[in-house]
Amino acid sequence: NIAHGCNSVIATKMAMHFGDYVVTEAGFGADLGAEKFLDIKCRLAGLQPDAVIIVATIKALKYNGGVPKADVQKENLEALEKGLPNLLKHVENITQVFHLPAVVALNRFVTDTDAEIALVTRKCKELGVNVRMSEVWGKGGEGGLELAEEVLRLVEGENNFHFVYEDELSIEEKIKAVATKVYRADGVVFTANAKKQLATIE
Repeated sequence: NIAHGCNSVIATKMAMHFGDYVVTEAGFGADLGAEKFLDIKCRLAGLQPDAVIIVATIKALKYNGGVPKADVQKENLEALEKGLPNLLKHVENITQVFHLPAVVALNRFVTDTDAEIALVTRKCKELGVNVRMSEVWGKGGEGGLELAEEVLRLVEGENNFHFVYEDELSIEEKIKAVATKVYRADGVVFTANAKKQLATIE
């Protein structure tokens, strides 16, 4: 379903029927994509994820830190440090809001330096999450073994999966929960027109 950025319930359940482990894309980001996947799809389908893989690239983090696209291949620890809060917020959403174990899969490029990888690894470790390299583009299946082993370790552990909101809350309360817990808003102000729409939806 393109609106949720994830596949159908039927597709996920079919994969679970045919495979010992199922890895499914849950949409872009651990706010918009993962929130819909976890709060809507998993709730309605009765699914409980065992672990989450958060995919990141050093190039994108440097771009988030203000580096022009033309320069993201050059080592820049300062820009990487500025861009890292983006990734770390997604890690926090998964581990502290949804209470799921996670690993950061660093989609490694040949231009990534050891110092940059070490910085990302250290910052994620501070949140209790490991970073593992994904190099399948260059090494095939062998390039994904390190990541696969970490995922298996997480899957075999325990998790305390939580939804962001309970089903019985009003739509207004659900919106407030998503805005404050996932997006870290201070609160939500509803316009008169929005209140009318909410009443219609209720």
